[in-house]
Amino acid sequence: MVLDEIAEAVEKRIRSLEGKVDEYIITVEEVSNRMLKLANGEASVTQNWRTIEVGLYLARRDGRIFYTGLSAHDPEKAAAEAARLVEAVEPSPLYAPLPRADGESYSNVDPKIKAYLEGDIQLDLAGDLELDLVGTAAGMAELGYVRRLFLNSHGDRLTGERTWFKGYMRVFRGDRTGQWSWTGVNYDNGERARKAIQVARGLAEECEKLPLEKIEPGEYRVLLSPMIAGNLVNEVLFAASAARLIFAMTWIKPEMLGQRVVSDKLTIIDAPRRKDLPEYTLHDAEGVKTRDKPVIAEGVLQTLLHNTKTAKLMGTETTGNAGLIMPEPFNIIVEPGDLGEEEQLEALGEGIYVTNNWYTRYQNYVEGTFSTVSRDAVILVKNGKPSACLNRIRITGKIQELFANVEAVGKTRWPMEWWEVPKPTLTPHILISKTKISLPTI
Repeated sequence: MVLDEIAEAVEKRIRSLEGKVDEYIITVEEVSNRMLKLANGEASVTQNWRTIEVGLYLARRDGRIFYTGLSAHDPEKAAAEAARLVEAVEPSPLYAPLPRADGESYSNVDPKIKAYLEGDIQLDLAGDLELDLVGTAAGMAELGYVRRLFLNSHGDRLTGERTWFKGYMRVFRGDRTGQWSWTGVNYDNGERARKAIQVARGLAEECEKLPLEKIEPGEYRVLLSPMIAGNLVNEVLFAASAARLIFAMTWIKPEMLGQRVVSDKLTIIDAPRRKDLPEYTLHDAEGVKTRDKPVIAEGVLQTLLHNTKTAKLMGTETTGNAGLIMPEPFNIIVEPGDLGEEEQLEALGEGIYVTNNWYTRYQNYVEGTFSTVSRDAVILVKNGKPSACLNRIRITGKIQELFANVEAVGKTRWPMEWWEVPKPTLTPHILISKTKISLPTI
């Protein structure tokens, strides 16, 4: 097996460097992808690639730690160079002894995706997604498979493998657009993707038939689609990383634990063991056992996300959220509310339905001051019905205040993942009672 050979070669090299390294983690991943790209409503490019990625964590008991990616072409030489570099770094206050790997090996694989990527079967992606019915559109659909090997200096060995089918589609109707994304672990003959594409098409067509209006800056009631809700909920869970707190890059504070930080309508869960979402795993990057956990339950902050290093520094236990660099969420789930899809615009009444966003940026991490710009359909709603389509708007303010103003959460949840929703996220629509809206200059 290629993964075993690479890991054993790196391990042998590290062990030969007596006295220079006390602890290590070696990870080797083989990733296979096939991506269908679309432009002008037609499949323009199909890309295939297979990569091998090697990660190496080294530590000395005096507190020196070093992490790097290695060249798969000559990992032994790269490992020796990394061991030399660990001597040059300063001892870190974040050092903690490596734990034993108490996690489990796992497999969460759709045989159809794996067989397709190995060339054993054929799939008609464009046909299954009914792209000939969509019209002018742009986007991508990606199928992937990864298998992973974990070794550490305790002699622990874990494996994992998983598949995914994800993508997004932007549909054009004149100069109006709608976009939606999807994600999952199985192919399901493209059903999940077709539903997402139908939503994107519906949004573009809705805006096409509405007049274009301009609004004044101010405070508005806002309905966030799962696209923008997914992006902002990702930001909330990234803010709950203990490393962000240590590095003063979050509005969350230790004294907030057990306190209400957002609306009691909102429950957000980190769910690494959710088998229908692509980041399923039974162990984190340190080999520690993962667990599903509410980070925020009915508005109350339940936990920060820890690895063993942040846990030691803050006098607590790891939550099994070690990433390659800092603690992070895996799969994100927003618990559903009682607002039906057919009732959403009526509940909004007078306000703005924002369907997508990009360029989420912080002016001040510690205060949570941020802004994000709308993308694609932005619909002005009056008397509970679409009234006009708007050009781009900007949502501004403090992210904790935005979510403190959650009035209602939808029943129907959508699995989202694309470049503005980096973690697979299952979320419904979210109704905000008031938020600040300005007009971007771009």
